[in-house]
Amino acid sequence: MRFALSLLFALALAVTACTTRGTRNDTGGGGEIDSGSIALDAPGRDIGPLPTGDCSELARWIYLVDSGNALLRFEPDSGTLTRIGTLSCPTSGTPFSMAVDRQANAYVLHNDHRIYQVSTADASCSATSYVPDQMGFELFGMGFVSVAEGSDVEQLFVAGGPEAGIGGGSSTLGRIDLPGWSVARVGGVTGSPELTGTGTGELWGFFPDSTPMAVRQLDKSDGSTLREIDVSAIDPSGFGGASAWAFAFWGGRYYVFYEGLLDSSTGIYRVTPETRAVEPVRTNIGYRIVGAGVSTCAPTILI
Repeated sequence: MRFALSLLFALALAVTACTTRGTRNDTGGGGEIDSGSIALDAPGRDIGPLPTGDCSELARWIYLVDSGNALLRFEPDSGTLTRIGTLSCPTSGTPFSMAVDRQANAYVLHNDHRIYQVSTADASCSATSYVPDQMGFELFGMGFVSVAEGSDVEQLFVAGGPEAGIGGGSSTLGRIDLPGWSVARVGGVTGSPELTGTGTGELWGFFPDSTPMAVRQLDKSDGSTLREIDVSAIDPSGFGGASAWAFAFWGGRYYVFYEGLLDSSTGIYRVTPETRAVEPVRTNIGYRIVGAGVSTCAPTILI
């Protein structure tokens, strides 16, 4: 879901803003990880039944993109992180956010305000017919959501607005109607969230710039908050400010990919809504994750 920028509110430090964040081509203090898989801390639980219908086999996992164009697959049940390849989209821009559909197609918004289609099998990339800057949506977080529990039909929600306003305190919630790529306004939200959706029809956002830092369920009709979970334990430094962030649902829990201003690379954190527990999965993965995407085919429960 999203290519995160340095928040403009971060103590007036010379931290880069949205567009500059996308041009950083390193992978954080951990260095670049070669192709292949690394095992992270596994949750130790089995997944429940996977959705059927039109779901691609690859559509069950979380996909990540970093500021250096690396595409990765994250399998929360085993904790495995696999590098798929490097994006070579027809742009000089860099990734900002990402969403994944039921056929495991990734859609990556770059800081040139354009959306590119990326294969989650081999990281190949092509342009879409999306016309940038519709309705004032220049940069935004994004995520697919089922229209109802168990439905094969999904919608692409976005939250953002003018590039200069990212991190400025408020965003517009909208919807991109496919296949025409037209944008419609839904409502307003406070903060600059990254979005994720579920196969049960719920829309959620991670708000790194709220006080406290929070994960919220949003009403799909107007953007109002239905539920809120305090996740400030993700960044206990007290320094404040996010450098990069992304967000995804999987197996009844939510995964925050977060790099604070004092972090050398992204950490992975797991949020359980029933208990409101916030747990670190890995604090330094060696990548600067700026987008995460998961389809509505991802499992909705763990057993």
